[in-house]
Amino acid sequence: TAVGGIPEIFGEASPALIRPDPNQLGDRLSDALSDLGAYQRLMPGAPDLRARFGADVMAAEIEKAYFAALRR
Repeated sequence: TAVGGIPEIFGEASPALIRPDPNQLGDRLSDALSDLGAYQRLMPGAPDLRARFGADVMAAEIEKAYFAALRR
C-alpha cells in the first residue's frame, strides 16, 4: 500500500502498490511468491534499489544531514 516510504522504494506508479485491501494484498503476495514473472514485474530491480538505498548511499546521506546540522 502507499504508506510511509513504500512508494519511494517501489515508485509511485508501481503495480505492487495496492489500495488498503487485505484480499488484494494476499493475491499480490501469492502471485509474487508463486510466479517468477509476476515477482519481477512487481519488485523494483536490485541495481536500482542499491543505487538509491544501498548502505553506502544511505550512510553518505546521513553524513550530509549531520554536517548540515552542525553548520547551523
